[in-house]
Amino acid sequence: MANLSENKLILIFALSGVVLSGLAFGGVYWARGKIDEEKATIETLETKIQKAAAKKARIPKDEEAVIVLRENLKEYVKILPEAAELNDFARTVTSFAKSSGIALKTLTPGKGGRSKGAFSKFTYKMNFSGTLWQFMKFMNAFESYKRFVRVTNFKITAGKRGKGVLGDIFHAYSMTIETFVYNKKAGKKQVPIPDYARKKARLREKIFKERASINIDEYVFKGKRSRRDIFVDPRPDVLGVEGSGAVGRLPRKEQEEILKGLLNQVAQIRELKKRARETKVVLERFEFSRKASKLLVKIKEKILEVQEKELLTDQSISYRFQREVRDVIDAMEKKGKEKSVGLTMSELNTIRRYLEDSLIEGRLDDAVDKFSEVEQHLVFPSRDPRKEVAGRIQALYKKARVGQEFSRLKLDITGTIVIGRGLSTAIVNGKTFQEGDPLDADLFLKKVGEEWCEFLFKGVAIRKRVR
Repeated sequence: MANLSENKLILIFALSGVVLSGLAFGGVYWARGKIDEEKATIETLETKIQKAAAKKARIPKDEEAVIVLRENLKEYVKILPEAAELNDFARTVTSFAKSSGIALKTLTPGKGGRSKGAFSKFTYKMNFSGTLWQFMKFMNAFESYKRFVRVTNFKITAGKRGKGVLGDIFHAYSMTIETFVYNKKAGKKQVPIPDYARKKARLREKIFKERASINIDEYVFKGKRSRRDIFVDPRPDVLGVEGSGAVGRLPRKEQEEILKGLLNQVAQIRELKKRARETKVVLERFEFSRKASKLLVKIKEKILEVQEKELLTDQSISYRFQREVRDVIDAMEKKGKEKSVGLTMSELNTIRRYLEDSLIEGRLDDAVDKFSEVEQHLVFPSRDPRKEVAGRIQALYKKARVGQEFSRLKLDITGTIVIGRGLSTAIVNGKTFQEGDPLDADLFLKKVGEEWCEFLFKGVAIRKRVR
């Protein structure tokens, strides 16, 4: 080192400094790279931790949803046929065919039925004949069946009307239906939920609420409803109104008279219902409603007769019958079944006084009839103050009914012996009875007066005058 010149030493130190600086810079760059990598790793881990925390926070809600779903699984799969039912499926199809009126020719199982999953599909193909309305009723039987069965496709080959033929035409049909069977043992194993029994008990109300909301919408086929068969030329119907040679059809004038009578009844019912709505007298309201109900029963019987005997075959008359009679009556019935808001306290007291006056005046039949008019409106919650008055009305009705039964008993009172400090006596039906004696299983002589006797009949005290 001593032999080196000063310039060489400076050069060596300079080069050493450059090398060391380069190494230091490289070390810093490498360290920064490592720091960035660690930061990225930390950020990734933090993101995963956040996602895991979010999943963890959802676990209670997810567990609740799973528990509710598991407990209601039986309700959800209840619409799927079981294997035993599937074996008798031909009987089900036959019963649908019989109820709808179609003539079933063939019923052939299709491919399917083997599946490793939770659900196995089964298909059936069938051929049959019938009217358009019978076919629609048959198809609706599957779609509204308590088990899940759906119509996947169908084909109609139109029939032809013969000369002088009255009524609907038979067509040929082919139809395919399918259903599924639930394989309870198939599928993945259920994930265990800790403390399942306690959590299920806590969610009991929610489980039942969810179960109550499981509804299957159904459509009920309502029949021909004055519609014509679109697969049949309508002109024979038009020509067959009079003089077409069709047998069994009523003349148009007679059909018009039937429709006119039904329309008059509909108008009467509407008028009675209108008067019931407008009157402020509660007893009149129920009287009008009772009369409307009686007329409603009569017109329903007539509608049924018209449909079963096919009395209205003219297209225009049949259409008016459907729209102006049948649909109107159906709407009235539907509206009548709506839940009643109940009677007011004032209305209840009016009815109560009417029944009391009827009993005092001996108008037992009036009391019973009036109660029958209002009976369906006397249902109230236990804490509703109207319930007490409704109970009194029901008690008065019971007395009126017992009074009716008592009036039909043969009780001939021919004499009485009144004793001040002992048991008085009465002669009833030629026999002598003292106070407290039974005359029958539900009839007792309660008290004797000079001109009357008081009986206890089915828990109700009733007086009867001496003959």
